[in-house]
Amino acid sequence: MPRAKQFDLNLDLDLGPAPAAEPKTDLTITGPGSKLLSPAQKTFNRRVKALEKAREAYERKRGELDELLEISRLELMPLVEKLNQANRDLALQGDETRRTMKMTSRRHHWLGNLIFGKASELLADPVGLSDEDIGRLEALAEELKPAGSEEAGDEDDEMLDFLKHIAHEMGVAVDFDGAEDPEEVISRLQEAIMGNTGGMQPGGPAMPKRKPTKAALERARKQQELEEAKKRDFKGLYKQLAKVLHPDLEPDPVLKEHKEAWMKRLTAAHANGDLRDMLAIEMEWLGEESGNLANASDQKLLTYGMVLKEQTEELEIKTRELAYEPEYAPLARYMDIYGDIPHVRFIKIDLTDELERLEEMLAVLQGGGEEKRKMINQWADANARANTGR
Repeated sequence: MPRAKQFDLNLDLDLGPAPAAEPKTDLTITGPGSKLLSPAQKTFNRRVKALEKAREAYERKRGELDELLEISRLELMPLVEKLNQANRDLALQGDETRRTMKMTSRRHHWLGNLIFGKASELLADPVGLSDEDIGRLEALAEELKPAGSEEAGDEDDEMLDFLKHIAHEMGVAVDFDGAEDPEEVISRLQEAIMGNTGGMQPGGPAMPKRKPTKAALERARKQQELEEAKKRDFKGLYKQLAKVLHPDLEPDPVLKEHKEAWMKRLTAAHANGDLRDMLAIEMEWLGEESGNLANASDQKLLTYGMVLKEQTEELEIKTRELAYEPEYAPLARYMDIYGDIPHVRFIKIDLTDELERLEEMLAVLQGGGEEKRKMINQWADANARANTGR
């Protein structure tokens, strides 16, 4: 009888750190026809393709952020620096006007409050400002600091003493060391109260637990079996892979270099108890060696599929959170309230419009006269309404 046609393997996908001589690692199982693939093989292929898609999305997102970072450095940050310099001039000239122009005491107070806020904002993000600028703004902020800010520390101390008294009266031991923020103090007190009442809400009985459904019990059973299988297979898999991947036993120089890379990862995975990376190494090896992946059991393929699914989900999360990585911190200033970064064209338009607005106000300040007085009064009145509602 003629032998069945052997499955072929496309070997492209990199599932781990790229070694010096990168092993082939695309794990998609292909054959003469999709009907010859088992359900487990088809599921495995879907997982591989999903991971490929997630990796493409990650690289595309990183490329977009890298490009935006370069555009920010060359085109956007010079505008940000000009904005800060314009705001610096407005704060300093506004304060000079506050000192010299006649106005009501109410307007005098709220104009000073406005200038204090502007100086504080610039000190928090002093891009484009010189050391001399920063020194002048620090002195201005110290001079105009609202009186209430000096009392905030005293209020916090009073709150802490009050909460300590409550804890003592209730007989609850609470560790308040290092807790300076009132919210943190309250949180620790609540946790201590919950701990003393065995999870019951103060003043009421604990909520009854709902009986788990059959589906939930089945999921829990499968999860428990999977965890037990992981523990059972970990040592055996390590011994098996350490034997077949030992580079000293490999005569082929190319495969030897691949195995050296795999052994480094295998040793690290064993030391960290990382079964997932161990399975990824096994997948890569099976894909590299004589088409063994196509002959893997359905149970083994399902296990590999679980690893691929976890890798895909982690990569999708990493892609969503990529803009918050430290290397992209300079882009945070452009994010909207939803954490999205608008198109660079719109960012540039907004920065340019704001710069023109500030320059117009500076021209009014420098021009003097009735128009200057009117603008200063409007600033003071608007800040008063924003803070008092009237």
